[in-house]
Amino acid sequence: MSELPLVRDAMSTSFVVMDAEEPLTRAKGIFETKHPPLIVILEGEKFVGIVTERVLLKPRINPSAVKVASVAVVPPRLSPDDNICKAARLMIENNLKALPVIQDERVVGLLTVKDVVSSCSKFLKGTKVRDVMTRDPVVISVDDTIGRAISLMRDVGVSRLPVVENNELRGIITLHDLITRIILPKEKASIGDLIGEKVRTLSYRVRDVMTTPVHTAFPWEPVQRALDRMDQYDVSSLVVVEDRRVVGIVTLIDVLTPIARLESQRLENIDVQVVYKLGSVDASSKERVSLMARRFTNRLGRTIGTGVLTLHFKEHKEKHGERHLIHCRARLKTDKYQFVGIGEGWTLDLAARMALDRIERQIITSKELAMKYPFGVELIERLAETY
Repeated sequence: MSELPLVRDAMSTSFVVMDAEEPLTRAKGIFETKHPPLIVILEGEKFVGIVTERVLLKPRINPSAVKVASVAVVPPRLSPDDNICKAARLMIENNLKALPVIQDERVVGLLTVKDVVSSCSKFLKGTKVRDVMTRDPVVISVDDTIGRAISLMRDVGVSRLPVVENNELRGIITLHDLITRIILPKEKASIGDLIGEKVRTLSYRVRDVMTTPVHTAFPWEPVQRALDRMDQYDVSSLVVVEDRRVVGIVTLIDVLTPIARLESQRLENIDVQVVYKLGSVDASSKERVSLMARRFTNRLGRTIGTGVLTLHFKEHKEKHGERHLIHCRARLKTDKYQFVGIGEGWTLDLAARMALDRIERQIITSKELAMKYPFGVELIERLAETY
C-alpha cells in the first residue's frame, strides 16, 4: 500500500474565527454569507472550540442573547503530523465535515471532508457508489411541513432529506436551505408574509422550499465518478436512484469510510465507530461500549463480510431525575448486508445492548443468510455463544 498522506499535506491554513464573547447572531450571518463548514472560537489566542451550522436548529435559543462560547463544542484533537485516515475516522465518529488542526495549543489549519477525499482518491479505485452509500435514507414528502423537516433533521441527525412524491424523487431539502430561507430570512421573499411569522412558517410546505433539480448517482457507478459530479456541481451529496426511486444517498462523509479503514491492517474485518451526541460521557462508559461492540463483531467472525458497525448515541428529552433517556442507533453495514437496530435505556450500556440485540435477531432470522449453508449455520453457531 502507498504511504498514507499526512494532515499537513492536505489542510488549509484559511479558516473563519470568532471571539468567544461575540453573539451567536454574528455566527448566523457568517454561515449565511460565507458558508464555512465550521467557525473556530478563540478567547484571545486560546482555542475554545468550534461552532457548526447545526447549532442554529436547536430549539429555544435566542441568538442575540447567547455568546458563541456557550454553544461551542471541543472537537477531537488533530495535529499536522497525523495521517489523513485518522482524520477520516474522527470525522465519521463525530459527524463533522471539518476539523481544526492544532499544534502547540494553537489552531494552525482546517481540514475538510473534501480535503481528505481529494488526497486519498487513488485509494478509492474499484469502489462503487453502492459500497459506501447510506441505503434507504430518511425521506420526506413534498406535502410535509417545514416544521417536520426541521424535526427530522434534528432527531435523525442528518443535514439533508430527499423529497418524494408517490415514491419518486422530486427534490432535496437541506439544513442550509432551512437556515438561509426560513430560520435566517433577511427580508420577505417568495413565501411572502409567511416569513417572520414563526407558526405559519413552520407549517409551510416542503415543496416550496426544496431544491430542484436534484443531482443523482446510480448504485453501480464508480465512486470517483460520483465525487467528480459533486465537485462539478459544488454539492456535498448525491441522491442514489434506480428507476427514479430513492435507494440511497451518498455524501462526502460516506466516502470517508473506506479511507478510514486504510489506517491500519488490523485483523478485525468489521470496524467499530461510535458517535456520541451527548452532554458528557466518562471514559469508563466509552470503554464498556467499545468492548461490547468489539465482542459483538468478533462473534460474527468473517461470515458477515467486511464493513463497519456504527453506534450513534443521543439524548431524549425524557428524563429520570437528572438523567436523560439515551437513544442508540446501531448500523451494521458490510459488503454483503446491512442491518439497523434501535435501542433505548437510561445508560449507554443498556441502549447499546438493546440495539445490538435487535441486529442479532435480524441476522438470525434473515432467510438470505440462513439459506447459504454452511454460512448461515456458522453464523448462528457464533451468535449462540454468550457475550
